[in-house]
Amino acid sequence: MERYLEKGIQRSVFALRILLPALLTLCVAAAPHAARAEVLLAQDEAMEAAFGAGAQITSHTKKISSEQKIEIEELAQTKLTSLFLHYYEGRRSGEFLGYAVIDSRVMRTNLAVFMVLLSKELVVQKVILLAFHEPSDYQPTDSWLKLLEGSRPMQDLVPGQGLAPIAGSTLTVNGLSDGVRAVRASFEVLLMEGK
Repeated sequence: MERYLEKGIQRSVFALRILLPALLTLCVAAAPHAARAEVLLAQDEAMEAAFGAGAQITSHTKKISSEQKIEIEELAQTKLTSLFLHYYEGRRSGEFLGYAVIDSRVMRTNLAVFMVLLSKELVVQKVILLAFHEPSDYQPTDSWLKLLEGSRPMQDLVPGQGLAPIAGSTLTVNGLSDGVRAVRASFEVLLMEGK
């Protein structure tokens, strides 16, 4: 009896060794939606998209105090992912072109990297997706990203309150809108304090 049982286990192990790779290959081939987009724009390409060719770019970093963190999170209606605001200023021939922030947020289980461009008045001029490591089905379109632009009240950038959803991409919508609100609120608190 034990001999028959042992032979049955050996056959099952052998079948798994043969069939498992074939099954995995079939599952991957049958799931094209799982293909992942990677880097869409490198940092130098992003800066050129933000400010145009030949702009002078300077980077700055501001530390966020615990009091400022509370104020920013209340204003943005989301949590900060860092206690530093790292941003870029673009100029051409001494003329100020705007601010750019490169940020990242976890969407479902992987990161999306995006850039938020702000005017001198801290109006969101553009949101550019730089890298998206989730399946491409969850990637927002340029027309949806345009919904994050302008000087809309902060609550209009909260999903369900004024921001249109993307069918099946709730986590993407939440992550990107949280990121844009956090950038706006950080600038409003940190850069406007001394003015």
